[in-house]
Amino acid sequence: MADAQGSETGRGADARPLAGVRVFEISIAVAAPCCGKVLAHHGAEVFKVEARSYPDVARAFGSAWARDPELADVFCDTGPYVPEMSAGKRSVGFELKLPGGLEAARRLLATCDVFLTNFAAPGVAELGLDYESVTQVRPDIIYAGMTGFGVDPEMPYYPFRAFGPNQAPLVGWDALTGFPHEEPAGIPSIAPPDYMGGLHTAVAILSALVERDQTGQGRFIDISQLETTVSFLGPYLVGQGMGVPEPFRNGNRVSWAAPAGIYPCAGDDRWVAVEVQSDEAWQSLVGLAEWSGIEGHDGSGQAALSTYPHETLAERIANHDAIDAELSAWTSRRSAQQAAAQLQALGVAAYEVLDHRGVLADPQVHDRRPYSVAPCARLGRDLFVRNPLRMSRTPPYVTRAGPNMGGDTADVLTEIGYSGSEVEQMVADGAVFTDSRPELVLERPFDRWYESVGIAEFYDAEGRVTGGRQ
Repeated sequence: MADAQGSETGRGADARPLAGVRVFEISIAVAAPCCGKVLAHHGAEVFKVEARSYPDVARAFGSAWARDPELADVFCDTGPYVPEMSAGKRSVGFELKLPGGLEAARRLLATCDVFLTNFAAPGVAELGLDYESVTQVRPDIIYAGMTGFGVDPEMPYYPFRAFGPNQAPLVGWDALTGFPHEEPAGIPSIAPPDYMGGLHTAVAILSALVERDQTGQGRFIDISQLETTVSFLGPYLVGQGMGVPEPFRNGNRVSWAAPAGIYPCAGDDRWVAVEVQSDEAWQSLVGLAEWSGIEGHDGSGQAALSTYPHETLAERIANHDAIDAELSAWTSRRSAQQAAAQLQALGVAAYEVLDHRGVLADPQVHDRRPYSVAPCARLGRDLFVRNPLRMSRTPPYVTRAGPNMGGDTADVLTEIGYSGSEVEQMVADGAVFTDSRPELVLERPFDRWYESVGIAEFYDAEGRVTGGRQ
């Protein structure tokens, strides 16, 4: 498997499963970039088409340490979302609203297998990159249109735009998130609907590629983020049609275990997660010797948890508040690590609640090496999350981190038939652009930290592992 996993002499031929597949991506933020990232890590050549007139928000974020006015023209290359969403991709600077930029895009499209976008359907149509227009350039294209509400103009939400965080309240996620005595908490700002839409689309593209291999026919893929988000509420929606009571916010509690929740521990803002999933686990918890030190409600000093009828799950759920109070009294006298270790020894599911620093120190995280470090034109090298799909013979990898904005424009234009003088003229006309100050190489303030923390796999420009473990 040396050719697939790397060796001291290099990887040889690219054995990743999507090697040879070319993807034309016009995207913004997370949803489509997340999909393109999956494809790139597994070998697809992904062209991230970018425009200075309408930059991706990943570019706009930049990094706080690079806000020096002297770095204003390269600030767009420094944001952590650039390697996170575009590692392994080629950045091509085309101004699609200008005839020269659109013509270059069409010429590139003629060489691609997949068209991927999460721009609003009306906007894509205005650019002349709707499905019908693209198929005139590449008849067997796999066209993946990721919109908020679908591409059918007759649909009521068709003209609306959307982004991940606003899908959650729209489909009812927020109504289920939080504690019953409080207002809806809302989902985290990381926008899970974006990632879910991206993964749905990646699977759809793979299916369409397999079908095209068999039939020679391309496909149009209509991915509605509203629909992919709604799909995770299937049991609740079916229940409504069957007369099941309306679901409600229940904090950290679940219907299949009790007690279940997050309990305070010794120290500042330290917690342990506990879930008693069986009657046997409950009996072990009740028998914990330390309970004898907690005075029961009757003042007897007996184990407090045994003073209520808790033999069945239904009884424990009915007395959940009282159990939580007693369990919290026990956990609060111990560190989160101590409480988790003692409960685990009893067969009770428990683990300390980790903050970011705790995650980085977790031995399981270290063992899995969840990050990659690869060469980067602007930063020398950069860090990004590894693809978690670890196939033994064809593991995912990329040979470089996030690209400079427009850093691959000249090379790509030359590859699709433009002469050097034509490229220079297109740049002068503003139809295309290349990266600013390509000779300038910066370094992240925490670059040396990568090696000391022990959570990353290091790759060179040939895809060889030079540090960490594969």
